[in-house]
Amino acid sequence: MKYKADLVIAASKTDEQNPLHSYKPRPGLEGRNAMDEIYFKGVPATAQSVNLARALLHGGTLSSDEKIPLIRILADLHNKENTTGANNDIAFDLKILAADPDKQLAAQAAIKYARLDYQIGTELVLKKALENGALDIDTYFQELAHLIPSSPKEKQKEFLAEIRGAGNLMGRDVLVMALNSGEEFNAVSFLKSSEDMAELLRATEPPFGPTVGLGLGQAVRYTEWLRASAAIESHKTGRSIDEVIIGRLSQPNTDERKIMSFLISPQAGPMLAAAAPDSPVQKLVDVAQIYSAQSPGNLTMIEFVKEIRSRMKHPPPPPPPLVAMPPTGPLIGPSPAPPGYPMYVPPPRR
Repeated sequence: MKYKADLVIAASKTDEQNPLHSYKPRPGLEGRNAMDEIYFKGVPATAQSVNLARALLHGGTLSSDEKIPLIRILADLHNKENTTGANNDIAFDLKILAADPDKQLAAQAAIKYARLDYQIGTELVLKKALENGALDIDTYFQELAHLIPSSPKEKQKEFLAEIRGAGNLMGRDVLVMALNSGEEFNAVSFLKSSEDMAELLRATEPPFGPTVGLGLGQAVRYTEWLRASAAIESHKTGRSIDEVIIGRLSQPNTDERKIMSFLISPQAGPMLAAAAPDSPVQKLVDVAQIYSAQSPGNLTMIEFVKEIRSRMKHPPPPPPPLVAMPPTGPLIGPSPAPPGYPMYVPPPRR
């Protein structure tokens, strides 16, 4: 009772320094920038801040540009300790705003509502925002994935099955980050033991195109997928994650870009430093540097190999430089072109 009484007293006091207290509505981008500045500087998590934010939201004087950052401010006043005493009011406002006709406003409110942690019917708020066009499909699955750690077990299974069924990559990426965090507050145990998660990863392995070469974005995306997939296999088999990864990458005919992607990652550092001569790790480095040597003009891969080797106490010998061999035998000129053609075109197959 004393706690509630203290909150009532705090709400009745006027903090002249509160940035929301003196805020005057402004049109368009000017108002958006002013409210963004308040958001980035921070607003104290007090009952008065909630009252001021809600009064501005419902006062009818703010533009949509101002309301969007104000929704972020209001959502940030919601915390586990409920220091404002207004968590329920904040959640209610965000839930109502998630159905606003203004789609940008509704999208911001739906996302912030979902990030408050799971409440009964949160997924329905997201679905409604998707149906109304406030959320696109990727954002919907992104927020559904973010919802999994705070959800009850039966809802975790339901949401993950929906993401797996859709094969959505945005949802997958969120879950991969959660799994790779190793933190139980991210529902790591559930994700490791989920066959839906394993199937989602099997069905959405990041592809490498036909073009020779490797970009950093490709490398990071593949490595994160590989680590998550290996964590699930490690959970099932009892083998270490490092052992699983090295075993997979050492399989015959493995795309060299997969090997290089992992070796350039920070997680490979300890393995590279400890790699002994002729060890499986050193052999993988040799595969990567031979692949890079075949494309001497690809500066990105050259830098990747230099970085990999710099982290090793026993790097393998560098591959010999490629020697361009002149053609041998008689020169064969182009076939004569039929009349009217600039060059020979073979006839179509019958």
